[in-house]
Amino acid sequence: MTWSSGQKLHGNNYILEKELKRGQFSVTYLASDRKKNQWVVKTLSDQLIHDFNQPEVDQIQETFLCEAVKLVKCRHPHLVQVIEPLVEGHQVGIVMEYLDGVDLASHAQKGLPESEALLYIQQIGEALKVIHEAGLIHRDVKPSNIRLRTDKQEAVLIDFGLARGCEDASTTVDTLTADGFDALELYDVETPLGAYTDVYSLAATLYFLVTGEIPPKAMDRCMSKARLIPPKQINEQISDRTNEVILIGMALQVDERPQTIQEWLDLLGLQRQITGSGRQKSPMILIGAIIAIVGVLGLIAAWFLFKPTAIPQEPTPVQTPVSLIYTPVSSVSPITFWSKV
Repeated sequence: MTWSSGQKLHGNNYILEKELKRGQFSVTYLASDRKKNQWVVKTLSDQLIHDFNQPEVDQIQETFLCEAVKLVKCRHPHLVQVIEPLVEGHQVGIVMEYLDGVDLASHAQKGLPESEALLYIQQIGEALKVIHEAGLIHRDVKPSNIRLRTDKQEAVLIDFGLARGCEDASTTVDTLTADGFDALELYDVETPLGAYTDVYSLAATLYFLVTGEIPPKAMDRCMSKARLIPPKQINEQISDRTNEVILIGMALQVDERPQTIQEWLDLLGLQRQITGSGRQKSPMILIGAIIAIVGVLGLIAAWFLFKPTAIPQEPTPVQTPVSLIYTPVSSVSPITFWSKV
């Protein structure tokens, strides 16, 4: 069972104040510690857990914890900081920093100027690169999961689609609950996910930012139930380049999209920046990160030691995506210089 408001977790270090968000895969809570600092705690939803037998639940929770370990090490000013994973009874969760402010879904309801939209996309793109360098896929990039720091033009990616990493049909998006930011491959457990999955979602987010409209679902487009209207037909003020690069990023087939976030940002003509993993960190931050990681590894070791034995599963073969190359950006249209091997 998921937790409830007022419940104390992790040796009474955190107390849940209220539920913030409930989705198909997870539930997030606002929590406070003993010093009244506020945090966000995320755990798996009852709906997800009830869809599996106990060995499968154990494997999902192990995946959740292992990805949380990697996220602890992902540090970037435009990425919410994961503090630590936790285990309470038979339920696992992660603690993240709490960010006040408005989300982009609310901020951009009527659309934003192209320059402002590109600023936020650049920031979130740089954060996604750090996640991908850690061997993770975000899987849930959309305006409602991006928050603006109060009184600043600084966007922060605040949530992760951790449960979608499990290799089971129940952890793919549902046709009824999916939205226009989910790539087509998220509907099918047979299709490998990659950085290109987040490329689609980031391009769809830019579509929303410059038009104020949510794009149609990828599955509806695939089944010819809906057509993706070029954003420039909705907002004629945006450039041809931005219009075309959004459409490239939202290609339904993975081999027709840029394979990395940086390739897609290059098509937009945005200047490359040093990612969080490339920035120099102070010794105290590094020491703190090492201590946190050691503690997390101990937590996972205990989980493996005391959990019920899970049924071994065959590994899913990894498919190598079609490689893409780009000719240098020139004065020609992005569609013109985009080429596929």
